[in-house]
Amino acid sequence: MTTSDIRLVRALPEHVDVWMAMRDEPVSRTRMPLEPATRESLLKRLQESTDDLSDPKATSFRWMVELEGRIIGTVAARELSRFQGRIEIGYMLSSAYHGRGLGTRAVSMVLERLFQWPFLHRVWLTTAADNLASQALARKLGFTLEGVMREHYLIEGQRKDQQVWGLLRSEWEGRRSA
Repeated sequence: MTTSDIRLVRALPEHVDVWMAMRDEPVSRTRMPLEPATRESLLKRLQESTDDLSDPKATSFRWMVELEGRIIGTVAARELSRFQGRIEIGYMLSSAYHGRGLGTRAVSMVLERLFQWPFLHRVWLTTAADNLASQALARKLGFTLEGVMREHYLIEGQRKDQQVWGLLRSEWEGRRSA
């Protein structure tokens, strides 16, 4: 099994239970600012997002990460501003698959797709200040730590600092051509 074995597939309503299970894993609950969600609210989010980047009205996109026929994670891009040329990206991988470079590969695949938009100038993401694995993913993909919002997240009843990371088109293209 290699990182090239992963695929991004369209997020479908039948993926809701896998997504709920990932959100309920201890690592997800302690490292991510996940607001409480019901099965119905997650199903609605799946139905409101698309994987079709050519849809001129879409502002929310989601893919599931598949490895050997099994859904192991999700990558989302949301709050697209075509006028400003920016979008936020988020990701989650089942903890059984952490530490193998699969998340980095999946996010890289989404970035490849997003930067095909000629208007896109910037992609940003956030991490909890103690989520070292997510910070490593951001660094590997060329994101720059741009700031910290102190005690911005509430995770498991504790206030956590939120880090904001940004990646500009010129940085992404520079990495690809290097």
